[in-house]
Amino acid sequence: MWFFDRTRASHWFILGMIVVFLVSYFGFLSWAKVGDALEALAEKPSGAPVFHAKIDRADAIFMVFTVLFLTPLALVAAAGVVAFIGAALAGFLESMFHRPGMPDWFFTGCVYLALAVVGFYTRSIWFPQVRGFASLVARAMVAATR
Repeated sequence: MWFFDRTRASHWFILGMIVVFLVSYFGFLSWAKVGDALEALAEKPSGAPVFHAKIDRADAIFMVFTVLFLTPLALVAAAGVVAFIGAALAGFLESMFHRPGMPDWFFTGCVYLALAVVGFYTRSIWFPQVRGFASLVARAMVAATR
């Protein structure tokens, strides 16, 4: 038996997920917009070269399962790399420009701001690959549901 504790955030999260599941199960919440967005993303030409031949449903289901299973690990690894680079650069800046009374978070904030600016200005390099991968996964999801 599960006892609901109003003071725990995890219990509220689980209750919210149960409510969303029941509302979508009984048809009060429509996923048509999500399906339309997936089909529009699947039609993008950036993911098309991978699917020269018709993909069967088993391969599509396996690909969707693999992406959904491995995405959290990839996100944690990417966040770890960004944190490591940020800490190394912040330590380097702090060793060169530290003044008495200056807070440590100042250098970390400057480094993460610089990383965000670099990511923004180099988006023409990495964004087409991300869009192609998203199109590939969307095609697999569409193929798995048909």
